Amino acid sequence: MYKYVQEFKLYENIFIEPNIQSANYDGVIVLLYPPELNVGLPRQITSFVDSLSKIDNHIHKVPTVWSCDYVSGGRLVLSPTGKVTPYHDVGVIRDAVKKGMQRALDAGMKKPLLVITSVVDFPDGQLVGILGALEALYVPLQIREIKDTKNFIHIGFQSDEKVTDVFERVVRNALALEHSRIVARDIAGSDPERMAPAKIVEYVQNSFAGDSNITINVIEDEAVLAKEYPLLAAVNRAANHIERHKARVVEILYNSSNPNRVTETLLLVGKGVTYDTGGADVKISGRMAGMSRDKSGAAAVAGFMKACSILKPPHLKVTGVLCLCRNSIGEDSYVADELLTSRSGKTVRVTNTDAEGRLAMADSVFKFTEIAAKELNPHIYTIATLTGHAKACYGNHTAAMDNHSAKATNHSSKLQFSGFRMAEGIEISTVRSEDLAVNMGKCKGDDLLQYDTDAKSRNHQLAAGFLIKVGGLEDTNIKYTHLDIAGAAGAPPEEPTAVPILTLCHAHKVLI
Repeated sequence: MYKYVQEFKLYENIFIEPNIQSANYDGVIVLLYPPELNVGLPRQITSFVDSLSKIDNHIHKVPTVWSCDYVSGGRLVLSPTGKVTPYHDVGVIRDAVKKGMQRALDAGMKKPLLVITSVVDFPDGQLVGILGALEALYVPLQIREIKDTKNFIHIGFQSDEKVTDVFERVVRNALALEHSRIVARDIAGSDPERMAPAKIVEYVQNSFAGDSNITINVIEDEAVLAKEYPLLAAVNRAANHIERHKARVVEILYNSSNPNRVTETLLLVGKGVTYDTGGADVKISGRMAGMSRDKSGAAAVAGFMKACSILKPPHLKVTGVLCLCRNSIGEDSYVADELLTSRSGKTVRVTNTDAEGRLAMADSVFKFTEIAAKELNPHIYTIATLTGHAKACYGNHTAAMDNHSAKATNHSSKLQFSGFRMAEGIEISTVRSEDLAVNMGKCKGDDLLQYDTDAKSRNHQLAAGFLIKVGGLEDTNIKYTHLDIAGAAGAPPEEPTAVPILTLCHAHKVLI
């Protein structure tokens, strides 16, 4: 295990604790649900909390800390969900738990016990709640590397006053998912030098060291990249003079322990632009700040692969590709008006160097289209912080777009359902004929435009249309879904969200 990975281990520093009065903890965190949900409190504190409600109704608005002789450590954190309506999802539990854990840490607790009750309205509420607690404990990689910042000694989780196999499975799933999200957060959240392409390769290789079900292949030769990934190579041209900034394509393969049980093949392409200056079409007015998060798509792919390596789904064969490059400014920058030839042989006219993400992924999508034709039940994904338009449309939710084959199976609807269950908002966008047509070339010899600068709307859909056309997915029966996480990935000063790892794990039955 990579020495800088934040670790949670069941029965080492994570425990399932049936006794709310155990001497092993220095405080207890309890969620307060609205009365209409009829979620009971632990019997030891029911009267105590009822008395507090009569003294100060504020306990139903913000997390509070109380001296309480009836719980472990003599300290009780009450963290309210607030009002829960039919329009809320399980995110209300995640947010309440996260705030409660943060309040416990602020109070000086190092050994908190979280009471996480099952709620009928939210079937995955315990899992998502535990993930909220673990998320509150996350320390960014670059801080962990500077000093010992361990913010807890051990954590306890309680469901009922007994240990059950069902709850233990929930905890094990949560720990596996959180380890995968840590990988994604570390890559996405670290600065553009700490996670330059070469540094991401090093981190990924170390993170998967010892995982016998994972194979990693790194393509870094400049000549090979120029030949096999020409659009990615064009984006990275200005960065090639600095070794650590040179482009890399990282292929991560997960193999089932029993190939005969494989029923689905997933092929994921992640945008890994380690820093996006906008290139020759440079970003202005402070819009460059935060562009180190433009690698969040590749980070999510790496995290999903980590989840597969831990949970070992026997029915999946998965390949993830991290398209790592840096959109720099320099004398060798690619510029608007250039005519590039893609891996597919289609020519692409550059119109805006700040629309680099679709070029970074395009050749890998086409490669996967060729591979998918030989695989069992394939599904191709692209995951990217691709357009500001997606954020303008859907805020901090992911835009999901299917090609015709995936749409025939209502795949984005399934993702939306899984996102609702796992507190990752998914909004469905439909790719229409005009979203493909708008990418057609206008000058003689142009097969495709990188981006139609005259387009006034549907910018995130036309980006999906470009990837469908350049990837050779327009007329095939291969399922393809594009996930634009521009608004969902998390912008500074917030930590990366690691979306859509939870949704993908739920939708593709990775959980044990």
